[in-house]
Amino acid sequence: MLRAVPFGIVLIVMSTVGFLASFTLSVEKYEKLENPSAVLSCDLNPFFSCGSVMEAAQSQIFGFPNQLLGIGAFVVPLLIGVLLLAGVRLPRWIMIGLNIGLGLGVVLVMYLFHASIYVIGVGCPWCIVVWFMTIPLFCAVTAHNALTGGFGRSVAESTAVRVIAKENVAIAVLWLLIIAACIVVQFWNYFSTLF
Repeated sequence: MLRAVPFGIVLIVMSTVGFLASFTLSVEKYEKLENPSAVLSCDLNPFFSCGSVMEAAQSQIFGFPNQLLGIGAFVVPLLIGVLLLAGVRLPRWIMIGLNIGLGLGVVLVMYLFHASIYVIGVGCPWCIVVWFMTIPLFCAVTAHNALTGGFGRSVAESTAVRVIAKENVAIAVLWLLIIAACIVVQFWNYFSTLF
Protein backbone atom coordinates (compact mmCIF):
# COMPACT_ATOMS: atom_id res chain seq x y z
CA MET A 1 0.00 0.00 0.00
CA LEU A 2 2.84 2.41 -0.77
CA ARG A 3 1.33 4.07 -3.85
CA ALA A 4 -0.95 6.98 -3.04
CA VAL A 5 -3.46 6.58 -5.88
CA PRO A 6 -4.50 2.94 -5.24
CA PHE A 7 -4.50 3.59 -1.51
CA GLY A 8 -6.63 6.71 -2.02
CA ILE A 9 -9.09 4.72 -4.14
CA VAL A 10 -9.38 2.06 -1.42
CA LEU A 11 -10.11 4.75 1.17
CA ILE A 12 -12.69 6.44 -1.06
CA VAL A 13 -14.56 3.27 -2.06
CA MET A 14 -14.70 1.69 1.39
CA SER A 15 -15.55 4.97 3.12
CA THR A 16 -18.32 5.69 0.63
CA VAL A 17 -19.89 2.26 1.17
CA GLY A 18 -19.60 2.63 4.96
CA PHE A 19 -21.01 6.16 4.84
CA LEU A 20 -23.98 5.10 2.68
CA ALA A 21 -24.75 2.15 4.98
CA SER A 22 -24.60 4.45 8.04
CA PHE A 23 -26.70 7.10 6.33
CA THR A 24 -29.33 4.56 5.22
CA LEU A 25 -29.44 3.13 8.73
CA SER A 26 -29.88 6.64 10.13
CA VAL A 27 -32.76 7.40 7.75
CA GLU A 28 -34.42 4.14 8.75
CA LYS A 29 -33.91 4.92 12.45
CA TYR A 30 -35.82 8.18 12.03
CA GLU A 31 -38.48 6.37 10.04
CA LYS A 32 -38.81 3.90 12.92
CA LEU A 33 -39.08 6.76 15.42
CA GLU A 34 -41.87 8.38 13.39
CA ASN A 35 -43.70 5.12 12.83
CA PRO A 36 -42.79 2.37 15.33
CA SER A 37 -44.75 -0.21 13.30
CA ALA A 38 -42.82 0.55 10.10
CA VAL A 39 -41.15 -2.38 8.33
CA LEU A 40 -37.69 -1.22 7.29
CA SER A 41 -35.87 -2.21 4.10
CA CYS A 42 -33.33 -4.09 6.21
CA ASP A 43 -35.94 -6.07 8.17
CA LEU A 44 -35.36 -9.28 6.24
CA ASN A 45 -36.50 -11.93 8.73
CA PRO A 46 -36.40 -12.65 12.49
CA PHE A 47 -32.63 -13.28 12.31
CA PHE A 48 -31.64 -10.21 10.26
CA SER A 49 -33.53 -7.05 11.16
CA CYS A 50 -32.22 -3.53 11.68
CA GLY A 51 -35.47 -2.54 13.36
CA SER A 52 -35.03 -5.16 16.09
CA VAL A 53 -31.44 -4.09 16.76
CA MET A 54 -32.46 -0.40 16.86
CA GLU A 55 -34.74 -1.14 19.80
CA ALA A 56 -31.86 -2.47 21.93
CA ALA A 57 -29.91 -0.26 24.35
CA GLN A 58 -26.67 -1.14 22.53
CA SER A 59 -27.88 0.85 19.50
CA GLN A 60 -27.19 4.07 21.43
CA ILE A 61 -24.14 3.36 23.56
CA PHE A 62 -23.11 7.04 23.71
CA GLY A 63 -26.65 8.33 24.21
CA PHE A 64 -27.39 8.93 20.53
CA PRO A 65 -27.88 6.52 17.60
CA ASN A 66 -24.64 4.68 16.74
CA GLN A 67 -25.17 5.26 13.02
CA LEU A 68 -24.43 8.96 13.52
CA LEU A 69 -20.91 7.93 14.51
CA GLY A 70 -20.57 6.12 11.19
CA ILE A 71 -21.82 9.11 9.21
CA GLY A 72 -19.23 11.36 10.84
CA ALA A 73 -16.40 8.86 11.00
CA PHE A 74 -16.46 7.65 7.39
CA VAL A 75 -16.10 11.22 6.12
CA VAL A 76 -12.50 11.37 7.44
CA PRO A 77 -10.97 8.50 5.39
CA LEU A 78 -13.07 9.62 2.42
CA LEU A 79 -11.54 13.10 2.60
CA ILE A 80 -8.04 11.69 3.06
CA GLY A 81 -8.55 9.41 0.05
CA VAL A 82 -9.61 12.39 -2.09
CA LEU A 83 -6.56 14.35 -0.94
CA LEU A 84 -4.26 11.43 -1.80
CA LEU A 85 -5.82 11.18 -5.27
CA ALA A 86 -5.25 14.90 -5.71
CA GLY A 87 -1.56 14.35 -4.98
CA VAL A 88 -1.48 16.07 -1.60
CA ARG A 89 1.36 14.86 0.60
CA LEU A 90 -0.17 14.46 4.03
CA PRO A 91 1.76 14.92 7.27
CA ARG A 92 2.55 11.77 9.23
CA TRP A 93 0.29 12.82 12.14
CA ILE A 94 -2.79 12.80 9.92
CA MET A 95 -2.23 9.18 8.92
CA ILE A 96 -1.46 8.20 12.52
CA GLY A 97 -4.63 9.99 13.63
CA LEU A 98 -6.60 8.11 10.98
CA ASN A 99 -5.09 4.86 12.25
CA ILE A 100 -6.03 5.66 15.83
CA GLY A 101 -9.57 6.61 14.79
CA LEU A 102 -9.99 3.42 12.79
CA GLY A 103 -8.53 1.42 15.68
CA LEU A 104 -11.18 2.85 17.99
CA GLY A 105 -13.74 2.15 15.26
CA VAL A 106 -12.67 -1.50 15.14
CA VAL A 107 -13.00 -1.80 18.91
CA LEU A 108 -16.53 -0.38 18.66
CA VAL A 109 -17.38 -2.63 15.69
CA MET A 110 -16.22 -5.74 17.52
CA TYR A 111 -18.24 -4.76 20.58
CA LEU A 112 -21.33 -4.16 18.42
CA PHE A 113 -20.74 -7.44 16.57
CA HIS A 114 -20.72 -9.31 19.88
CA ALA A 115 -23.70 -7.37 21.24
CA SER A 116 -25.77 -7.81 18.09
CA ILE A 117 -25.07 -11.45 17.36
CA TYR A 118 -24.68 -12.90 20.86
CA VAL A 119 -26.59 -10.57 23.22
CA ILE A 120 -29.45 -9.15 21.13
CA GLY A 121 -29.55 -12.25 18.96
CA VAL A 122 -30.34 -10.42 15.70
CA GLY A 123 -28.03 -9.31 12.90
CA CYS A 124 -28.47 -5.85 11.43
CA PRO A 125 -27.67 -6.04 7.68
CA TRP A 126 -26.56 -2.40 7.36
CA CYS A 127 -24.47 -2.73 10.53
CA ILE A 128 -22.75 -5.77 9.04
CA VAL A 129 -21.88 -3.69 5.96
CA VAL A 130 -20.30 -1.09 8.27
CA TRP A 131 -18.31 -3.80 10.06
CA PHE A 132 -17.15 -5.19 6.73
CA MET A 133 -15.85 -1.75 5.68
CA THR A 134 -14.26 -0.66 8.97
CA ILE A 135 -12.07 -3.73 9.47
CA PRO A 136 -10.39 -3.70 6.01
CA LEU A 137 -9.94 0.08 6.27
CA PHE A 138 -8.13 -0.38 9.57
CA CYS A 139 -5.94 -3.14 8.14
CA ALA A 140 -5.10 -1.09 5.02
CA VAL A 141 -4.25 2.09 6.93
CA THR A 142 -2.19 0.18 9.50
CA ALA A 143 -0.26 -1.56 6.70
CA HIS A 144 0.24 1.74 4.87
CA ASN A 145 1.59 3.42 8.01
CA ALA A 146 3.86 0.47 8.78
CA LEU A 147 5.30 0.33 5.25
CA THR A 148 5.76 4.07 4.76
CA GLY A 149 7.46 4.76 8.09
CA GLY A 150 4.44 6.24 9.81
CA PHE A 151 5.25 4.19 12.92
CA GLY A 152 8.95 4.99 12.68
CA ARG A 153 11.88 3.85 10.59
CA SER A 154 12.65 0.76 12.70
CA VAL A 155 9.11 -0.54 12.16
CA ALA A 156 9.26 0.14 8.42
CA GLU A 157 12.60 -1.65 8.11
CA SER A 158 11.51 -4.72 10.08
CA THR A 159 11.24 -7.75 7.80
CA ALA A 160 8.50 -9.31 9.93
CA VAL A 161 6.43 -6.12 9.91
CA ARG A 162 6.84 -5.73 6.14
CA VAL A 163 5.72 -9.31 5.50
CA ILE A 164 2.67 -8.96 7.79
CA ALA A 165 1.78 -5.50 6.44
CA LYS A 166 1.92 -6.70 2.84
CA GLU A 167 -0.62 -9.40 3.77
CA ASN A 168 -3.14 -6.86 5.08
CA VAL A 169 -5.77 -7.93 2.55
CA ALA A 170 -5.45 -11.57 3.60
CA ILE A 171 -5.61 -10.57 7.28
CA ALA A 172 -8.76 -8.51 6.68
CA VAL A 173 -10.38 -11.30 4.67
CA LEU A 174 -9.58 -13.88 7.36
CA TRP A 175 -10.96 -11.56 10.06
CA LEU A 176 -14.18 -11.04 8.09
CA LEU A 177 -14.50 -14.77 7.37
CA ILE A 178 -14.29 -15.48 11.10
CA ILE A 179 -17.07 -12.94 11.74
CA ALA A 180 -19.16 -14.43 8.92
CA ALA A 181 -18.61 -17.95 10.31
CA CYS A 182 -19.70 -16.78 13.78
CA ILE A 183 -22.87 -15.31 12.26
CA VAL A 184 -23.62 -18.52 10.33
CA VAL A 185 -23.06 -20.70 13.40
CA GLN A 186 -25.15 -18.44 15.65
CA PHE A 187 -28.02 -18.28 13.15
CA TRP A 188 -27.70 -21.83 11.83
CA ASN A 189 -31.44 -22.35 12.20
CA TYR A 190 -31.93 -19.72 9.48
CA PHE A 191 -29.03 -20.70 7.26
CA SER A 192 -29.86 -24.41 7.37
CA THR A 193 -33.21 -23.65 5.68
CA LEU A 194 -31.37 -22.18 2.67
CA PHE A 195 -29.86 -25.54 1.71
